[in-house]
Amino acid sequence: MMRLVARASLSTRMIVGALLSSLTVLVAAGVILSHIHRQATEQAFDERLNVYLQALTGGLASPTESDHSDPADLGDPKFDLPMSGWYWQIDSGGDGKGQTIASPSLFGSRLPRMVTPTLRTSSSDILQGYVKGPDDRNLRVMERMVLTPDGVWHRLRVAGDADDIERAVQAFRFPLLVTFGLLGATIVFLTALQVWLGMRPLGRLSTALSDIRTGQADRIDGDYPPDLAPLARELNLLIDSNREIMERARTQVGNLAHALKTPLSVIANEAAAIDGEVGEKIREQSAVIGTQMNWYLERARTAAASVALGRATELAPVIGGLARVFAKLWQSRAVTLVYDVPSGLCFRGEKQDLEEMLGNLIDNAGKWAASQVSVTARLNEGPELFVDVMIDDDGPGLAKDLRVEAMQRGRRLDETRPGTGLGLAIVADLAKLYGGQLMLEDSSLGGLRARLRLPALQSPS
Repeated sequence: MMRLVARASLSTRMIVGALLSSLTVLVAAGVILSHIHRQATEQAFDERLNVYLQALTGGLASPTESDHSDPADLGDPKFDLPMSGWYWQIDSGGDGKGQTIASPSLFGSRLPRMVTPTLRTSSSDILQGYVKGPDDRNLRVMERMVLTPDGVWHRLRVAGDADDIERAVQAFRFPLLVTFGLLGATIVFLTALQVWLGMRPLGRLSTALSDIRTGQADRIDGDYPPDLAPLARELNLLIDSNREIMERARTQVGNLAHALKTPLSVIANEAAAIDGEVGEKIREQSAVIGTQMNWYLERARTAAASVALGRATELAPVIGGLARVFAKLWQSRAVTLVYDVPSGLCFRGEKQDLEEMLGNLIDNAGKWAASQVSVTARLNEGPELFVDVMIDDDGPGLAKDLRVEAMQRGRRLDETRPGTGLGLAIVADLAKLYGGQLMLEDSSLGGLRARLRLPALQSPS
């Protein structure tokens, strides 16, 4: 449960929270109102019974009444209908051993004693409670003791059908449930509307950030509420700072390359005039310095480029351009390059980095290919959007135990082929900087497949 709550969006949490709180309040209010209504219904019923009881008491205690067989006419025909649920009973003597007279509705039966009677708050000599009637009907009973002028105590009871109370309560509960149900639905709807209206600026801000990430915009534009306007402003400042740092890094890389290029050329020229082992050693180490310098400067440049926001490069034009370049370079070797890249498929990064990675891989494949190099690209719609670019050749391939070693910087597995041993390492590092990966696999053409996985922006159109 906690895991589901942690994964839920803010709007979902707010709506669910409002739903639970509203449900709790409505249920509590419904229970309280139902209880209050039951008490009011019982009180009204008791007032009705009390009127009958007072009338029965007045008829019994009348000084002109000589015969208690018909002490009072309560004016309700229900007391004359057999087993109607409305009864009265008078026990003379108060101990249950004297004469008992009852309403015709009891039809010769007698009212039972109350098991747990309660006192009326307005008059302590009147008891009230529930009993089971002669026909097992639930009855509401009021009882009192009356002393007549002749000095005899009488127990007076008046009972009414308690089902009338239940029917009144049930009749109240249905509209109460309907009303509270509609009220709850209205509260949930209004809460959802409020959350939707309140979260719209956050949704617009999220869309603006996504547009920057995908290269469709370079800043967060638009008006935002006072709560979010400072956040949008700070994000714009962060984007500007990011671009400034990137440009500064590139400028410093260019300045460093320019500053080192001349001294290194001087050293190489001077070393060329030195014969023997010393000159050879200086020339060798100068070449190593040049290689290392190019490697680390390239790595610094790609690191600065990789953090740039809002860059998007379509694959098809880049691969098409590389195909034309390598077609000219491979004319003498009769190696052909074929490619299949959907239009609209974009790499989330800079064009020059994509050209460098693909150029290295295609060049490497061309060195080993017998007659064909194939380039294909497909979208990988996993948890994140990636594009897989496969470069296949029909060459001799590469053993699985040598593939990891081949991607190490400066490693050359075959000294007979031209190269510095840096191509695959540069591609692997560049892909890693973008959150991608370079993998070497068996090719369907019989040689080696280089699978370059890079972050993508959209599916093919």
